[in-house]
Amino acid sequence: MRSGSVILGVSLSAILLAAAAYLYLFAHDGSSRHYRKSIDLVRQMQILSTGWSMEVTRVRSDPLADFDSLAGFIPRVARLKLTLAQRAQRIPDLPDRIAGEINAFISAIEAQEERIERFKTGYAVVRNSKRYLPLAAASVSRQAASAGNSRLVEAVSPLVRDVNLYVATPTQTAKSRLKVEIDELRKTNVRYPPPLANALGNMLDHAEVLVDRQRRTEDLFAQATSDELSRFADQLAVNLEFELGRAAVQARYYDHGVVALFGALALFWIGLALHYRLGGRREAVRPAPAQGIAAEAHAPAAPPPQPRAPFAPHRSRPDASAPVARQSIGPPTPRDPTSVLQNGFVVKCVAGILASSADEIGDRMEFLQKTHERIRHALHHSDLPTELAAESGLDEEVAAIPAIASSVRQRLNGIASLAKRLEAFSNTQANHVDRTMIDVNDCIEGVIAAAGSATDATFITNLGEVPRILASQTDLQMLVAELVENSLAAVQVQADKKGIVKIDTARKDGEIMITVIDNGVGISADRQRSIFKPFYTSREGSLGIGLPLAGHLVGKYRGTIKVNSLPGQGTVARISLPVGTAR
Repeated sequence: MRSGSVILGVSLSAILLAAAAYLYLFAHDGSSRHYRKSIDLVRQMQILSTGWSMEVTRVRSDPLADFDSLAGFIPRVARLKLTLAQRAQRIPDLPDRIAGEINAFISAIEAQEERIERFKTGYAVVRNSKRYLPLAAASVSRQAASAGNSRLVEAVSPLVRDVNLYVATPTQTAKSRLKVEIDELRKTNVRYPPPLANALGNMLDHAEVLVDRQRRTEDLFAQATSDELSRFADQLAVNLEFELGRAAVQARYYDHGVVALFGALALFWIGLALHYRLGGRREAVRPAPAQGIAAEAHAPAAPPPQPRAPFAPHRSRPDASAPVARQSIGPPTPRDPTSVLQNGFVVKCVAGILASSADEIGDRMEFLQKTHERIRHALHHSDLPTELAAESGLDEEVAAIPAIASSVRQRLNGIASLAKRLEAFSNTQANHVDRTMIDVNDCIEGVIAAAGSATDATFITNLGEVPRILASQTDLQMLVAELVENSLAAVQVQADKKGIVKIDTARKDGEIMITVIDNGVGISADRQRSIFKPFYTSREGSLGIGLPLAGHLVGKYRGTIKVNSLPGQGTVARISLPVGTAR
């Protein structure tokens, strides 16, 4: 009885320690650090975009400024965008809303970059035309005066004046009127001699560039220097700060949970010790039966009882004079192979989780040990006054870190040892199976017959000619049953259409292909990444070992399994198993 209680206590301790380790990892998963770094990156990009807009304004106001300063912002913006995207991917359980806002902010940065590039290209042409329009007009006036064409001289000066007015205040009416004047001058250009015609054409080209592109350049300038991106950055920073506060509160809750689990573990062992102590006292003061008193008076003195080891099972000595009841000995009760397979896989999953938890906490302890070495080195080699160091008590706190780390590591070694024993037990249970040459189609028909009586879904089979394979009947039936069960669960939740489950088998080269198709609700993309993780489920009352067990069984026979699904349309699960031989 006591040994069973001890085993139960050790198992419960391992589970509680694993839960505490997971809570500790959740509390210190680095999400707060990633949030702070993301906020800093958003602020840097906000300052950089503001400086970029100011540089655009300076370039526009300086007719002689070059565009190299604008191009210098591009690599800095690209580096910050890449860093922000990578930092957002490292945040565990990042809300979809925040992820969408980060992507939208990066897209807004890219849009501003494109607008500035378009403004730079358009403004270079406009600035060139502004600079050369007066020179071209002077050349036309000089050549027209030499040719005695006073009418052309009188037409050039008002056109240049109107174009400059349009550049200062562009309006649609002025643009239409200038286009008409430019077209009329182009029509008369064919009557002039080549030197004058070339000069007039050059002047009209510059004027037309200013008329066509000045308004668009001004619009691009207004977009490139707007504060929309700055307001976007403020809103994103506020949302990230809110998530930072939420993560900090959640981390405190996880820390409290760790403390509560250790407290519950301590109370459990204290209660178990008190139970044993009180039970031992009750056995010590329990009176002997009345009919045994007279016999004890004539019986020789019994030797003193030998002390028992702590938590040793209590074995009562049989009375020689009492008749011994004979017990019939027969074969042990056979266990269900399916239950043995499922239980062994669950134990294997729990062992894997315990082992991974021990490794993760061990890495934390290694980091704590290195931190302890750095702190101790800093205390002994820094310029901190001796009096202050003695009063602060830092030496005692630093000296306590190795003891804490050693205690935690001992517990981790215990968890790792328990995980190895559990995994060895699960492997032992899983290896005791009988393999024979199995007909895959017969297994599928048996699974359908068992499942069809409990559902109103329609089964469609297309079982091809496939060879027998060397496998366990239980493994193969369990593999198909898990896929069929998931398909039935997916089609039964739909009330608007008839559920259909289709199963196909075929031979392709040296493999047997088993395909299970349903028209159920499907699996979303984010859930598809976790469907083969043990104990992950979205169904109420499900343990979450169906697909993980199927993947384990397929890997056991060196096969592969692939699941493709579209939400609202259905799921396709395809299994490939190598063809077996009689050997």
